[in-house]
Amino acid sequence: MRKKLLVLLSLGWVFNYAHRMAIPPLIPMIKGELGINNAEAGLLMTALLLPYALVQVPAGYLGDKLGRKRLLVVSIIGYSLSSALILFAREYWELLAVRALYGVFSGFYYAPATALISDVYRERKGSAFGVFMVGPPVGTGIAPLIVVPIALTFQWRYAFVVLSLMSVSVGLALAFSVRGEVSRPSRASFSIPGNVLLLSAANFIVLAAFFGLLTFLVSFLVDSGVSIGRASALFSLLSVIGIAGSLLGGGIYDRLGRKSVSVVFGLNAVLTFLLALTASPWVVVPLGLTFYSVGAIVTAYTSEKASPENLGSVMGFVNMVGFFGATVGPYLLGLLIDGFDYERAFLSVPAMYLLAWLLIKLEEFAEKRKGGTAGISRT
Repeated sequence: MRKKLLVLLSLGWVFNYAHRMAIPPLIPMIKGELGINNAEAGLLMTALLLPYALVQVPAGYLGDKLGRKRLLVVSIIGYSLSSALILFAREYWELLAVRALYGVFSGFYYAPATALISDVYRERKGSAFGVFMVGPPVGTGIAPLIVVPIALTFQWRYAFVVLSLMSVSVGLALAFSVRGEVSRPSRASFSIPGNVLLLSAANFIVLAAFFGLLTFLVSFLVDSGVSIGRASALFSLLSVIGIAGSLLGGGIYDRLGRKSVSVVFGLNAVLTFLLALTASPWVVVPLGLTFYSVGAIVTAYTSEKASPENLGSVMGFVNMVGFFGATVGPYLLGLLIDGFDYERAFLSVPAMYLLAWLLIKLEEFAEKRKGGTAGISRT
């Protein structure tokens, strides 16, 4: 039962990302049809990420209170049907509205799913989260493979209908093949401890960098002289390698614990700096390993800061703050591209990872100092 549950939750997370990341490879077509600039194209990500962020804490609490599996089924079916409505969007504002509706339903997924996994896989949560967090690289990787051929053969809006048919089947499988609620706390608490604030701030910066880079990676490579076909293939390659990165990240967390957070932030700072300077496809291989290992590591670390009663709320809060960063990241990077050029704009990505690394180091220092003070007071 545990394996079936983890597989279905991971598939739901795969399609959660496939729907949201279907936009980046289609940006050249959407810009051409609607006559929008890079900043407005970035808003197509912002439109879903803002409501996504806002529902994170309520989603965690409602999952703890009403049933995590039940809320996950509503989320999958809801985000599938709402994403399919893009078929009827003809104006730019209509596309923004549909993406926002999708953001609400997709936002009900992460907090109850991660709380459920943490509760079921207590002794090996890092490895379990490593499997679950293959969702971002797999979903991001299959998105262009599905949507670009459909867009070139038919029309780009039909790509979202195909994705919706695929994802709704996962929701139905979760509803009918996994019986009961599996795990539910005896009491739900809507409380956020102060020890997650620096981690949340670092997550804000990291997800701004993550979604900013993913939104404009294909455009960045095309601007550097790479064909759109090869650029899309490299976009997918980053995600394919990211599958191993996610699994590796979960295993590393089980061995290194909190130290793995600062390690992976530092590696991402170095590798995205090299990417911005060189636009080399060779950077994609190591970057895929570190870029996508962040999700499993940060998720596992967050779960350690919560109690069983407020696990959903804490997971939702840290993810909410992170996705506020994801909301502004694509738009701000689009503004930088419009104001300067791709190379100089992309240098902001390693700067963000470096700042997140500094925040985690500050958290480590503060906790060591607090522990030392507590030790002195007991003597």
